[in-house]
Formats: sequence, C-alpha cells, structure tokens
Amino acid sequence: MMMKKLICLVLVLAIVAIARVEADGHGVCGKYTPHTVLTHVLRHCAKPAKDLKAPVTPKCCEPFSKISEKCFNTIVKSETWKHSGVNPKIALTIPTRCHSHH
Repeated sequence: MMMKKLICLVLVLAIVAIARVEADGHGVCGKYTPHTVLTHVLRHCAKPAKDLKAPVTPKCCEPFSKISEKCFNTIVKSETWKHSGVNPKIALTIPTRCHSHH
C-alpha cells in the first residue's frame, strides 16, 4: 500500500514538473510546453482535428482565444498529434471553424 502511494506521489510531482517547464514564458506556447497545451488544453479538439465534418465544441474553441497561432502550429505539427492520427491540414482549420460558429 505504501509503495502505491509513493508511485502516485511521484507521478503527481512529474506532472507538476512537466507543467512548469518553460515557466519563464519564453517558449513558443508561453509558460507551457506544446505537449502540455495539447494534452490538457486542446484535448477536446481531437475529433475535429481528424474530420472536417466533426463539429467543433465550445470546449474545443475556448482555448483559441489564449493560444497564439505560432503555438497552435507547433502543436499541430508535433509528434504527439502525428501519432494520434490527427491530420495537420484538417487541424489547422479548427480556429476558422470555431470562429464561424460564433
């Protein structure tokens, strides 16, 4: 039981450490890495990034007011999205699709 708690603590600390990478704000995505933005902020955009007919939801669109175009382009071209089956050409249409729904 103690080992399980220790493993959980280590995982939590690792997540906090990853979230604090580039905390100086000089990275392409500000204080977070593109991977962190992708996995925590843009996780609701997975379906619209694979299919032009998939609707963009408010949860997908909301972060685009806070994410720079440069950050989003970096995320779309990242290895994480490539391995998830996302089509970068379709993913790049999400901000426009969000804008047309508002």
